[in-house]
Amino acid sequence: MKKVLLLGICGLLVGGCVREKRRAGGQEPVRDRAAEAGAGEDVRGGWRHESSIRRGVEFLLASQKKNGAWGDPLPERPADIYTGGVNSFHAFGNASSSLCCMALLAQPSEARLDAALLKGYRFLCDAPDAVRINGDTFYNIWAHAYMIEALSRGLQDKRLEAIWPEMRKRAHFEIGRLFKIQSLDGGFGYYDFGWVLAHPTGEISTPMSSTAALVGLRAAKDAGLEIPEKGLRLALEFLNRMRLPNGAYLYATEHQYAPTNPAVKVRGSLGRSQGGNCALGEWGKYVDRPWIEKGFETFIREHIFIDIGRCRQYPHEAWYATAPYYYYFGHYYASRNLFLLGDAVRLKRASWLADTVAASQFDDGSFWDYPLFGYTKAYGTGYGVLIMSNCRKVIEGAAP
Repeated sequence: MKKVLLLGICGLLVGGCVREKRRAGGQEPVRDRAAEAGAGEDVRGGWRHESSIRRGVEFLLASQKKNGAWGDPLPERPADIYTGGVNSFHAFGNASSSLCCMALLAQPSEARLDAALLKGYRFLCDAPDAVRINGDTFYNIWAHAYMIEALSRGLQDKRLEAIWPEMRKRAHFEIGRLFKIQSLDGGFGYYDFGWVLAHPTGEISTPMSSTAALVGLRAAKDAGLEIPEKGLRLALEFLNRMRLPNGAYLYATEHQYAPTNPAVKVRGSLGRSQGGNCALGEWGKYVDRPWIEKGFETFIREHIFIDIGRCRQYPHEAWYATAPYYYYFGHYYASRNLFLLGDAVRLKRASWLADTVAASQFDDGSFWDYPLFGYTKAYGTGYGVLIMSNCRKVIEGAAP
């Protein structure tokens, strides 16, 4: 119970955040009223959010650093999330830059964008090693998971062919790093309070971080990279154990002892459920198309409960303990789930998702859901552009 309470109140380690209307000098999210009026219903007009993607891409191009990375560790508020040590900033930076690279990778070729893309991937090849920070904190899970995914997807894009050898080498390195912090229960987490072992105990393994790892590993497998089969099997088995009959996923391993916790309920699990279904679905394990379609229907029906958590002050203060950072995380994996849906519903779901996410974009072109030092808009915009790009693939009829 002590561990449950520690995880549930981790948001108390986070300092004050301002609501979205006061962020960035009072910027309001850009809202497409015409799209909202018929969200997901009339898709005969085809893709109508190209300007949203362009604004997001322009934000990424303008905010890329000289070394090819995105974001920085400078806080924008007096206190921020517990880090455990300075190496956490390498973890946040590498993960954020990976998401931004994938966002650019999803765009058609053009000179300025391709130059930024190459610069970003060169950074990933030479990025600082985000190792385990200390015994109880290892945010490097995010760096390993998203670097594996970004590098693997980049290995299938001719624009990066000149650095494929370096990318392949770094991807293998990140896969090795990832499995060094696989928990004893087969899952992946980012905390292990009170324990200092070579591998985390798994008491606080989370479906959220396990999703990111498994989707990254699926991309690696598709790119022909070697994956430790035993570690992969254990991770898939862990994620399936976290899946409940009602479609929700437990918040963490320890929540199997707290089944009435609000975070464990369907409305508290909306982001995790899309992620878990995506990871298991892309590996073809444990879930089928009807299960994924039902989960997407629930995501739409109960969407307000993930929406009210976006840009909140603390990670778990919203109803059903929804955390702000679940917003674009959940919508990203929902956008990948579009390719796992049946033809009869895929187009309508893509239109709804695009309309919903476009309405959350800010007038500087960025997307953000949670203030994370200087990485807030970097990782949020990476997610946002990726989500919109996946929706565009579906609506324009492109292959996944």
